[in-house]
Amino acid sequence: MPQVSASSHKRPRKLWWLVGIILFALFAILQMPASWLLEKYAPDTPYVQHVSGNLWQGSVIWQIPVSAIPLTGTAKWSWQPWHLLLGKLGAEVDIQADQTRLNGQVKVGVNSWQVDNMSGKIAPETLASVVDWQLPNTPIQVNNVSLQRQSGSSATDNESNKAPAGFTQADGQLTWVGGEVGYPSGGKIFYITMPVMRAELSAEQKNNQNLLHINLLNNQDKRLGDLYVDGDMMLDVSLTQRLLENMPEYKGQAPQDTPVVSVRQPLSAGLGMP
Repeated sequence: MPQVSASSHKRPRKLWWLVGIILFALFAILQMPASWLLEKYAPDTPYVQHVSGNLWQGSVIWQIPVSAIPLTGTAKWSWQPWHLLLGKLGAEVDIQADQTRLNGQVKVGVNSWQVDNMSGKIAPETLASVVDWQLPNTPIQVNNVSLQRQSGSSATDNESNKAPAGFTQADGQLTWVGGEVGYPSGGKIFYITMPVMRAELSAEQKNNQNLLHINLLNNQDKRLGDLYVDGDMMLDVSLTQRLLENMPEYKGQAPQDTPVVSVRQPLSAGLGMP
């Protein structure tokens, strides 16, 4: 009967010791307080008020200065470790602010971030905090929205192979029943009755830029306008004659699909952020 060498017993034992050490280190990292990680890697962030829990599961109270009264809410996360196989940190998140409720997955990679299957509603109170308009008391429904934004290749990459920053994937839709909207301009408030509409999200590439395209449609699938967000977070707005006809003071004459308003500005300005 062949004898088993002593070294054949030692090798498996060393392997299991190594596996055990790796698993212990992983679980030790997961139990680190989230507040300690935030203080170490983002000590001066003005948007986080309080953090509890650990890397595996926790919550945060956040505040964004979008207006004179900051928008405040909470977010809870539950880590999804299998995303590490794709080189990303992923978590299931629940976001709340006023009556706003959103749920989905968030993934963060070296040069990108991604939102998957985000659904819920954005309450009118939240909208009123973001834009200085008179808005109807109707929420925006968020239906399976997915976004992926690339920050661009690193500086060490070959310049000719450098990928443009921007939105490389987008899907899902937003729906809104509309109502009367009053918006200030030039010291006067203009009113427009917004129809029932939906916003179809997609990613497009134009002029070597990866753009987020938000296609605005009415409930007859007729075009109301287009919004584009580029890699520098610049917002391009194009509104059609069909939408502007809902404004009593508007007297323009054009085919309904004709773009009659075009504006380009930083996205933060469109949201009323300083």
